[in-house]
Amino acid sequence: MMDRKQDQDLITRSLSDLSRRDFVALSLAAGLGASTRSASGAELPVIETDLEVKTPDGTCDAFFFHPTTGSHPGVLIWPDSNGLRPAFREIGKRLAAEGYSVLAPNHLYRTARAPVFDKSFDPVKNPADAEKYHRLVAPFLEPGAAERDAVAYVAFLDAQRQVDKTKKIGTHGYCLGGRFVMKTAAALPTA
Repeated sequence: MMDRKQDQDLITRSLSDLSRRDFVALSLAAGLGASTRSASGAELPVIETDLEVKTPDGTCDAFFFHPTTGSHPGVLIWPDSNGLRPAFREIGKRLAAEGYSVLAPNHLYRTARAPVFDKSFDPVKNPADAEKYHRLVAPFLEPGAAERDAVAYVAFLDAQRQVDKTKKIGTHGYCLGGRFVMKTAAALPTA
């Protein structure tokens, strides 16, 4: 009993002796170590395709990624407010290298093809950019729009030979995309 308390006291003293700089360095090292490679260390070679997906509301430009061989669980990635851009290409590639078939659609396809916004776009500081953002995003935010899209995207994934239909579809979203993960699950509870 005493040894456990002494060990805990030693850990507590050691952690309290860390400077902020040391704490940040340790946190960064832990994060980098956790995010650099898969557990097995092996990444699969990936095929990347720019394509179009038919939806009830039009034609959506998208990225599709999958390992070069076999069929793999499908993943739908919902982009954030800034739309489909190189960051989502990287996410799609990384997931495919881990053994998934990934669709990243341009959720703003009703108003513009990707990339929708340029690097200077700043809706917080520029009122004209804020107006443009609201105008371009509005059709996607209409009731039922995301759900119709989700059904079309999952149907697309299910039609691909690179997608293992015996596995459930996964979905991922960040920021604005996060709420559409939930809408996808509600619209397709058995997918």
